[in-house]
Amino acid sequence: MDRRPLLRMNLGTELRDHTTFISHPGNASDRPSGIWFRFVPTRRTIPCILACLLVLSISCATEIRLGSLCQSPAFPQWSFDLSRLIPRDRGLARPEDGKALPDGRLVVADERQGLRLIKKDGSHRAFGRFAEVGYTHTPPNPAGGIQAVFLEHDARHLLVGDIYTGKIYRVNTKTEETRLIYDHPFGVNSVYRDRKGTIWFTQSTRNTEDRGKEEVWAAVNNPVPTGAVFKLPGFEDKLAEKAEEVVSDLYFANGITFDRTETFMYVSESMMDRVLRFHVDIENALISERETYQSVFVPDNLAVDPDNNLWIASFAGNAIMVVDPKCRTLHTIFHATSPAHTAFVDEWVQRSHLGQPLGDLIKPGVWEPLPNFVTGLFFSENFDAVYITGLGDAILKFTMPSGMNRRFH
Repeated sequence: MDRRPLLRMNLGTELRDHTTFISHPGNASDRPSGIWFRFVPTRRTIPCILACLLVLSISCATEIRLGSLCQSPAFPQWSFDLSRLIPRDRGLARPEDGKALPDGRLVVADERQGLRLIKKDGSHRAFGRFAEVGYTHTPPNPAGGIQAVFLEHDARHLLVGDIYTGKIYRVNTKTEETRLIYDHPFGVNSVYRDRKGTIWFTQSTRNTEDRGKEEVWAAVNNPVPTGAVFKLPGFEDKLAEKAEEVVSDLYFANGITFDRTETFMYVSESMMDRVLRFHVDIENALISERETYQSVFVPDNLAVDPDNNLWIASFAGNAIMVVDPKCRTLHTIFHATSPAHTAFVDEWVQRSHLGQPLGDLIKPGVWEPLPNFVTGLFFSENFDAVYITGLGDAILKFTMPSGMNRRFH
């Protein structure tokens, strides 16, 4: 039987001398293991008790101050209004992702022509020579599915991925030369290239080129664990012949990004409502230490700011969230809703919990007041503005608060 006392208080010989150990009353069969003790306080032991309680209270207060009450940085809170939409003519076609070029111009995905350039005066035109490398958009089949846009570390080349065909293109932003550099057997959702040249990309599901669009939305309607993350070693246009699968069995792998030091990789697993994090060794192109970094309602594309805060687009939630790395708390900075959208979310949550089909919930109007669902975001070159992308015909622009902007410079 364990003879250790239930409570140990090292208060010196005076407490020990005034502690009486007693056995538990009753039959042996209903006695708990261990022993009970009865402490009889005296005038000599009371100061010791008070000193002990004081030490315990200081220890608890220190723990709360250093652990539980973490102070997150201040983040903005934005709401939707029509004045935020650009371009004014709303002439875009499913700008799911985009990037700001060093000269201040914006490049966004465009399902009709591959990419679209938005100039500072708000005018826009097709960007890149996608038709020359075989890109077409003649719905219903084949439908162009360009949506991933990533600006490489040289700030000159863009990587562009097609979720319906699996093709990855590389675009020279100076000459607009466009090259097909890899053709994956299944659709490519999001891409990232590290400073060593390795390309990392997500596969949402095993959707083949002949039925790319139908199979993507089938994986939303009835989630299946066919999503994955791949790595494609190489340098510039010289790449390995075949990408290697490094993360498997994901329920609709979506956005992918790395932190500023390229120590961590973040991946959205949309149909499991979570963002995963992995430790990265970019020297050897290895990942490890998988964890659920944050739970988010249907996370889509991701972005990291100069403070290593992780920005997350919530597709079905019409929202943008931020997670600060210090406290790992979730902050909603943008949310657009309406009665139709609220009813949509309620039904989506209920069906997803019950394992029921979701596809027929996605119909015109449920994303109001937005032009369509939110899919991602990107920052201006100087991090003084945030652009929110989506499935509609325009993007949203918000100005970063001056205090936060100064923090980034």
